[in-house]
Amino acid sequence: MLFLMLFLGKLHAALAWLGRQGTRALAVSIFLGLAVPALAAYVKPYLGATVFVLLLFSYLRTDRSALRRYIRSPGLTVIASLWVMVVLPLLFGTIYAVAGIREVSPPLFTIMILQSAITPITSAAAFAALMGLDVALSLAVLVLSNALSPLTTVAFSYLFLGTSLFSPLDLGLRLFALFGGAGAIAYGIERLAGRERIERQKDVIDGLNVIAVFVFAVAAMESVPRHVLTDPPFALELFALTVALTLVSIGASMLVFWRAGRDRGLAIGVLAGFRNIGAIMAVVGATLPDLAWFYFAMAQFPIFLLPAVLQPMARRWAEKR
Repeated sequence: MLFLMLFLGKLHAALAWLGRQGTRALAVSIFLGLAVPALAAYVKPYLGATVFVLLLFSYLRTDRSALRRYIRSPGLTVIASLWVMVVLPLLFGTIYAVAGIREVSPPLFTIMILQSAITPITSAAAFAALMGLDVALSLAVLVLSNALSPLTTVAFSYLFLGTSLFSPLDLGLRLFALFGGAGAIAYGIERLAGRERIERQKDVIDGLNVIAVFVFAVAAMESVPRHVLTDPPFALELFALTVALTLVSIGASMLVFWRAGRDRGLAIGVLAGFRNIGAIMAVVGATLPDLAWFYFAMAQFPIFLLPAVLQPMARRWAEKR
């Protein structure tokens, strides 16, 4: 019994320490994922469960009173969700079509259109917590964006691809089960443990977040070493493309929502730039070519690396609010 207590104490301390590393741990996790590609086959079946766990942690890390304020005054949430799910997909899709990407590389055009049209990553609120941003705003926009997704994602797929790889009903039910299930479990945990106890364990929750993100990174990085060795210049170009698209999404969002506060603009920018391509691969990945899987993997780099770069600004702006 004493040994078990000591072990649990050490585990608790280790998770809290990992949680305090925040965005640095995120950046390291993607390189660890690259270092162990052989593990991908083992963790890929648990990719959906990992996304569910990340969303659960986001609910637990959300200030309920702040979330209620955004629900009672939904103006910013609605405008931000329309920006993320309607304006940006229409803008990017038009640019891709005019630039002739479809003619040059149809598989790349397909995955880029789906990336722009899909919802933000479900761990966006968890990332906001690690960066010191407004978790309640991130979660409110994330939930509404997912509610819009069965309509907007399918509409933009038809508009730019001429077909939809998603069924609106199926996508809606999947997202409802994901968000409703995670929310119900989080509510049950909060009722049993109490809000104060959960707040005291925020570093531990963040540590568990980092572990879940690492599992996701391992699953995503499987094809990267093979593609990089096959064609290094193309891999570098694809990396630069994914980083540039993410930075443009974040920068444009910050400019549009500047008057709402720079920290809120950055929180919305994270939602706009960090898209849930994993959901695409989970639903239709088997029908997509190998290039789409490589693009999916490369698109994870800005998601994992940029929070560490942006965190100092995020905390400085949040403190000034």
